[in-house]
Amino acid sequence: MSELIIHKDTVYETIDSQFYSGHQPVSVVKGEPTLSWKRGKIPLDMWQQVLSFFKWSYDETTSETQVRLLYNASEDKWAVWAFPQEHGTGMTTKEIDGDEKDRQRETFKGYTVAGTVHHHCSSPAFQSGTDKDNELSQDGVHITVGNLDKSQFDIHARVCRTSVMFNCSLGEWFEYPTEWNDILPQKYISPALSEVLTTPPNELSFPDEWRNNLIKVPKTYHPAPIYNGHYQGHGSIHRQTFFHGAHNPQYQKAVLPEEYTEIEKSEALYAELEAFLFKYGEEEKIEAADMANEWEKIIFASHYLKLCQLMEDYDVDENLYIKVCDKMSDVHEEADRKDAADDLKSEQETVKGEIHSHYFGSDDPYRHGFGING
Repeated sequence: MSELIIHKDTVYETIDSQFYSGHQPVSVVKGEPTLSWKRGKIPLDMWQQVLSFFKWSYDETTSETQVRLLYNASEDKWAVWAFPQEHGTGMTTKEIDGDEKDRQRETFKGYTVAGTVHHHCSSPAFQSGTDKDNELSQDGVHITVGNLDKSQFDIHARVCRTSVMFNCSLGEWFEYPTEWNDILPQKYISPALSEVLTTPPNELSFPDEWRNNLIKVPKTYHPAPIYNGHYQGHGSIHRQTFFHGAHNPQYQKAVLPEEYTEIEKSEALYAELEAFLFKYGEEEKIEAADMANEWEKIIFASHYLKLCQLMEDYDVDENLYIKVCDKMSDVHEEADRKDAADDLKSEQETVKGEIHSHYFGSDDPYRHGFGING
């Protein structure tokens, strides 16, 4: 294989002919890069376990969950496993590092993590910006399942190798009936397989240990000291092992790139807006045409994040929230009344002092004209 070098934005390859040795520019044609999987395929019964676990966990927690796809190259076999992870994390999913996870991983000796699967609850399946950033650190197939509350799920898949993302052909990764090759053109295999992979399971069947691996992790709340009757802020600590955290230290958040292109920004924002409208549009009576008017509301939403986290940590319901707000309102109204009374008293004392000074002050030129001596 010839060596490639780059010089002044031009790529060169090495040559050695009967007349010359050295380098010449590489002939390049425009096209879309592809990456094809050539080894064993994921069995459909294994995929049914994944869908069963997702459906059960979504119904139980209304939160995202995840599994890892593992591949044994010497035996040409796949395995799938839901490792210990936090229970009820909302629209995120976090594995729990530690001895138990290590013990379970040891049962898959000879297997390499070669893929990941997680779901987006009732939202459509797509690759979020966080998904992409996490997945770029792991070679393999990465799959998102969505619309778990619908009669037909949704699926999105992509392949990563050496920090480059490629489109995924489902027919290369999953088993399908061999007779399809005789009756379907090759380009229709993946769409037909997509229908199979998004059909909800008739029965929920998956390892019992996966249920036990959904673990409620207590979250520690640290209120800040009270100063002058007002809280100065607060914070909560979470175990931050994210979905693709195998190569990240515990508690380390995913590192985002320093900047995005306008196309990347537009695509990520479009996907998130679509997901928001799909999930909340009808409930909030918001349509696509209304989203441009939500700019200020979205920008200022970050001001409420700590308050939202506190309410989640303490499992605050609406009744308690309203009760505390009413109490706070009463306290503030009483403080306002006291301030108003103090202001009035201060004003009256000021006026009284001015009157006293006017009639009886030593600087009053008419003082002695109105004295007892008449």
